[in-house]
Amino acid sequence: MTKHKHLTLSDRNDIQSGLDRMETFKTIGQKIWKDPTTVSKEVKRNKQIRDTTRKGGDCPLLKKAPYVCNGCPKR
Repeated sequence: MTKHKHLTLSDRNDIQSGLDRMETFKTIGQKIWKDPTTVSKEVKRNKQIRDTTRKGGDCPLLKKAPYVCNGCPKR
């Protein structure tokens, strides 16, 4: 793992692509040389939630990893 404290735009794009391919935080972290916890925190901190259910509530899957709907077949 590198000592860089901040994620670059390229790192964030790689995280987005990994989530679209339904990769784990560990796999994404290995590709961008960051700890899986860093990837998880980045996703949690910067996710955007929309009304995703017919009843107008949030999808219950957003409460557990990967915390986003990217790649979800129900989307």
